[in-house]
Amino acid sequence: MATSSGGKANRGALARWQGKLLLPLQILAIPWAQEIIDQVFFQGGWNFPVHPRSLDGASGIFLSAFSHANFAHLMGNSIAFAIFSWLILAKSKQDFWITVLIGWIGGGAACWLLGPTSAHGLSGVVYTLFGYLLTIGWLEKRFMPLLLSVFVLINYSYFLWGALPTQVGVAWWGHLFGFLLGIFSAYGVYREPSRR
Repeated sequence: MATSSGGKANRGALARWQGKLLLPLQILAIPWAQEIIDQVFFQGGWNFPVHPRSLDGASGIFLSAFSHANFAHLMGNSIAFAIFSWLILAKSKQDFWITVLIGWIGGGAACWLLGPTSAHGLSGVVYTLFGYLLTIGWLEKRFMPLLLSVFVLINYSYFLWGALPTQVGVAWWGHLFGFLLGIFSAYGVYREPSRR
């Protein structure tokens, strides 16, 4: 019995959505594996922070996003990373990868160049995704991006406090750098509304 082209299209769309749903979880497998190994074998001593303006800490530009202080730190970042990632992936996989890479490498480099003390964690990338989501709708002025921006503004605007020095022991500057890089990402990838 032959399958219809509509059935193939539906299966193809479902496979694409499954891939988008799994992608953030696949990325999160890296810091979770690191944290499990760290806690089980090194009692929390196997970390990769970025140490500002130090050659020893330069590797943290690339590794610090996947290193966390404990499971509570990682869990908080993981939930926000997954939600913001899925929201961006609903719009564009290309935008997602560009924004993640800018937050990961750009955020690590900014913390190395400008940060006052050592830091690590995925929250800088989370704030990059957040900054992108808040900005992209107002730039593109199309329904889907604008819906994303309004949704994030209504539900997650409290994240803005995390980019200010309001909590002791929190690397707020990493959040601020990430947020600014997210705005930069949105300006870099946005598409002009089509004119008829």
